[in-house]
Amino acid sequence: MQPHLICLDLDGTLLNDNKEISSYTKQVLNELQQRGHQIMIATGRPYRASQMYYHELNLTTPIVNFNGAYVHHPKDKNFKTCHEILDLGIAQNIIQGLQQYQVSNIIAEVKDYVFINNHDPRLFEGFSMGNPRIQTGNLLVHLKESPTSILIEAEESKIPEIKICLLIFMPIILSIDAGAHHSLSLKL
Repeated sequence: MQPHLICLDLDGTLLNDNKEISSYTKQVLNELQQRGHQIMIATGRPYRASQMYYHELNLTTPIVNFNGAYVHHPKDKNFKTCHEILDLGIAQNIIQGLQQYQVSNIIAEVKDYVFINNHDPRLFEGFSMGNPRIQTGNLLVHLKESPTSILIEAEESKIPEIKICLLIFMPIILSIDAGAHHSLSLKL
């Protein structure tokens, strides 16, 4: 049998509703690895929030994080890491431009450093996985490095306007509704 590369997302695919890999799934993936197939994780999460699953499955492949913006190999120091960042000037212009839309919050991530514009305790649970450094406060003051990602939390009614604003800076925007994940599209 010809070996295959099997890429798996975490949320809504590899993980169950408890954010765990079921014993059955682990058994199947282990069997596939024993047959010579390569298993790889590709996720929108940062590495710090996916590394436990990488190690739980005892993977030996690269891992894709931040929806492809950060690709590295935790077990191969010779692997050429790919880290695509958003220019700091563009990031600051985006943050400045968003102020007119009264967004609920803006979160920027620089690998394992999380910047949250407005203090919000409910965000800390999701962004604290892997124990990143978390800085709250005005991103225009605190963000001094080019971020890997910027997440914008806004009222649903404001999203179309915000998308138009963002198109000035970036031609491609990934917009995800709250509660949406890949398995939902598979059910359709």
